[in-house]
Amino acid sequence: MKADFSRPSRTVFWLLAVLLAAGIAFGLRYRAALMLPIDYDEDDYLRAGQHYASALVSADTAEITRYAYNLEHPPLVKLAYGAVLSYLPAVDEIPQMPVSAPPAASLPQPHLRAARLTSAVFGTLQVLLLALLNPLAGIFLSVHTFTIKYTSQVMLEALPALTSLLAITAYARSRGRLNVWLLLSALFLGLTAAGKYLYAVVGVAIMLHWLIEIRESGGQSSKIRSLGLMAGWGLLSLLFFYAADPFLWPDPVGRLLESLTYNFNYSTGQQVQSAGLPFWQPLAYLTSSVPWHPGVFLVAIDGPIAALAAVGFGRLWREMRVFALWLLVGLFFLLLWPTKWPQYILVVTAPLSLSAAYGASWPSGSR
Repeated sequence: MKADFSRPSRTVFWLLAVLLAAGIAFGLRYRAALMLPIDYDEDDYLRAGQHYASALVSADTAEITRYAYNLEHPPLVKLAYGAVLSYLPAVDEIPQMPVSAPPAASLPQPHLRAARLTSAVFGTLQVLLLALLNPLAGIFLSVHTFTIKYTSQVMLEALPALTSLLAITAYARSRGRLNVWLLLSALFLGLTAAGKYLYAVVGVAIMLHWLIEIRESGGQSSKIRSLGLMAGWGLLSLLFFYAADPFLWPDPVGRLLESLTYNFNYSTGQQVQSAGLPFWQPLAYLTSSVPWHPGVFLVAIDGPIAALAAVGFGRLWREMRVFALWLLVGLFFLLLWPTKWPQYILVVTAPLSLSAAYGASWPSGSR
């Protein structure tokens, strides 16, 4: 009787594919972190990181709650940069420049490199998590050029991109029941909103999926319990958001309104209007690779990834509907929101890559 090695072999192959995706992700992000020119906003976020580093070194909690620079975005990612920068020698704080100013000509080293590599690590962890769900999806995300670019710079994208994937993955594992996975989902959703508001659209996708599940469930009492559990999950995620956003602590309502109002005003302001980008601009970004920085990106297949995602979306809807809803909700918001900066598409590149993985396995995976 022959021994059956097929299952161990599949496990080893799967593990190697996961590690390959993570290795490619870090290699490409490390390369980009070293090679990319200084971009818009990197001076702002590095400056904020410097300030938080100083406050962390001196254990000045009051200054962390007082600091209102760049208040349109929550401080969690900038605090993460500050935590890393706190281990480096202090240098003069980067001067504050007007919002319309071009990218900085230079930024202090090794501070810029350290902050960029922090972003690259978060980006690699996102790829690793997606690869654990589907190795091919992880490989697609690892080589996606827009994702590489904005998770290799001192931007706000990498951490909330990671925590949003953690939030929806934990929810999927919870199956909408009260367990540790559901609590983790609320935690990661709160951290996502505390990283960058935009990425909290994943919470909308989770709630839509939950409501669909409730509608298709059994008796009335079961539906009421599920609705109550969903409400509790939402409130808990708000508490985690508040706990992770020290800017809100002195005046939660007032400061949140101030921050959100800035974003709404900016979206209809001169800088956005002068860019003149059409409502469908996010689709243009998603269907093409980064057109700038020749020589930085070794592979440029963002367009084919988007095409495969369109092919695989039906299967994604059938097999992992909550991720399909994430992709749809994210795309809807990107098309609706007036600000069309390219980094915003990272809200959907994880579910897009998962859909592409299904598209690449179709028709062999079809029934």
